[in-house]
Formats: sequence, structure tokens, C-alpha cells
Amino acid sequence: MAFSLSRAGASGDSGASLDEIFGFPEAGTHSAANAVDLRLAEASVEPTTLEVANQLFPDDGFSPLPDFLATAARQYGAAIEPVDTADGAAAADTINRWASERTRGLIPMIVDAGTVRDQKLVLVNTVYLKADWARQFFAELTEDGQFNTGGDQWVTVPFMRDQSPRERRYVLLDEADAVELPYEGGELAMWLIVPHDAAGLPAVEESLDAAALTGLSRAARTGTVQLTMPKWEQTLPPADLFEWLCPQGFCPGAPFGGIAPDIFISAALHGAKVIVDEKGTEAAAATAVAFPTSMPPEPDLTIVADRPFLWAIVHQDTGALLFVGRLVNPAG
Repeated sequence: MAFSLSRAGASGDSGASLDEIFGFPEAGTHSAANAVDLRLAEASVEPTTLEVANQLFPDDGFSPLPDFLATAARQYGAAIEPVDTADGAAAADTINRWASERTRGLIPMIVDAGTVRDQKLVLVNTVYLKADWARQFFAELTEDGQFNTGGDQWVTVPFMRDQSPRERRYVLLDEADAVELPYEGGELAMWLIVPHDAAGLPAVEESLDAAALTGLSRAARTGTVQLTMPKWEQTLPPADLFEWLCPQGFCPGAPFGGIAPDIFISAALHGAKVIVDEKGTEAAAATAVAFPTSMPPEPDLTIVADRPFLWAIVHQDTGALLFVGRLVNPAG
């Protein structure tokens, strides 16, 4: 959603790259996003909460182009809250406070002062979910068990379990079994995809794309399933999305002249948290995209000290060599 909204201001090649990476439609990208957003809102019925929010944080001396603002407001419901990005700490605090409020405190920080300092625009998207299982687990049946983290490594964690086999929908895959856990209301469900082999997750991930995952529901059969699964809480601190995007041809510096002249993208961060227990699931995610107006100068030389090297400490006036060494392994 964050990149769909950003797409409204993308210049030609930038927009084409986003279309290819995210599979945006050739026409009607923003009306399609709006339709999805409205459909998701229909799933937010007690006791389920599902909220998607978008916000624009322009520098208080910067005005995005009217067409971009109109699309952001009409199709994404994005409000505008100017911040003084020259004061990176204060601007980050405002942005993080908004994201934390929208995610009920699950994402307390999505940007830091360095990310937002001197940016012309920071675009933020959040999603928050709180949903109960259609059929909850009995807490008194939860017991500690061993979870294989790989090879001969095991950890002790609490496992929830069915009291007896339940009727559930499932799919038998070549290298894994998938089972559906619907949430109350019938609009949402979690799928667990459990490899047959303890070391088989990479192969299973390689075999599944977005179409296969969303197609599980259509391929499912119904039968009795005895399910045991761990309770868990998982946090993804703000991660640099360009580590994934750049190898696909979309890197920092891509122009977004539809937002304003000379605007380009400089940072894209994503954080998430999920809590799964006997009652259901609480989860949140936030994505922040930052846009400055001037590229940093090209360096005369780039040095990456990612191999064994020598180091020396000298006295500047006399040239006396105080310390000299060789670094072969920074880890010790």
C-alpha cells in the first residue's frame, strides 16, 4: 500500500519498476488500492479490528504537487501533517507517535532522526489487526514442548493443542502440510505451512509464490486435523526494504517527479510485530518511505573494509608510529 501510494508520484522508469515488482495493474492502480482498502474495512467488525492508515508528513516548507495530494487523499485517505525535518529528532518523534497510535503501541518506532532529517516528504502506511480464533484453544491444555530450530538445536516453548481432532481445512503439498485457522467472522484466516522435514523450510519457501499462498483456500479439502502449534511473539525491527528492492532494479535515487520536481526516493523501511496465543492474533506493521530533493555528491573513492586489513595510529606532527596492527577477524 505504501508503494502503491508512492506510485502516484513516480516518474516514468520508477513507476514501471514498481509495477513490475509489485504487480500493479496497467491501469487503475489507485482505484484498485482504494477498492481493496474498502473491502478490508468491511472485515473490521467486532470482535475483529482491521485498520489500514496512510499519512503524509511533508517538511513544513514543502508543498507536494496538487495532483499527488488529491490522489493520496481520495484513493488512500491520506491526511497531511507537516513536520520540521530540519529537526530530525522532533520530526521522527511526531511520525513515530502517529504510527504507534495507529498500531496500538506494537510499532513504537518506524523511523529515526537520521532517516527523516532534511527530507521533503515522509510517507507512512500502517496496518493493525486484532482477531479471535473462530474456535479458540483451551489455555489449560497449553504445555511446554521442544521446538527444533535447526539441526540438533532445540528450544523449549509453550505449545497450544487441540483437545481432540477438529474439522479443519487443509492442503497436502509436496514438501509440507498446510492447515487453515479461521478467525471469528469468517473474513480472515491464518494458514500454517509446516514442512515435512525439520530442515525443509527453504525448499518449501522456494516452491511457494504469492499465487500459491493465496490459492491455498481454493485447493483446500476439509477433514479432521489434530493440531499442535506454539504460542509466539515475533518482532521485525525497522528493516531496509532496499536490500530486497535494489537487486530487482529499484534503488535509492529513483525519481518521483509526480510528487514535486527533483524529488527522489532515499529510504524505505518496514517493521512488524505479531502475537499469537490461545485467543487469537494481534499484529501490526508500518512502512515509511522518505523523499528528499537533492542527491548526495558522488564520492571520489569508495572503500569497503570488508576483508583483512592493516591499521596504524600515528602522531600527526612527528609522524611517530604509535600503534600498528592487522585486522583479520573483527569478531575476535
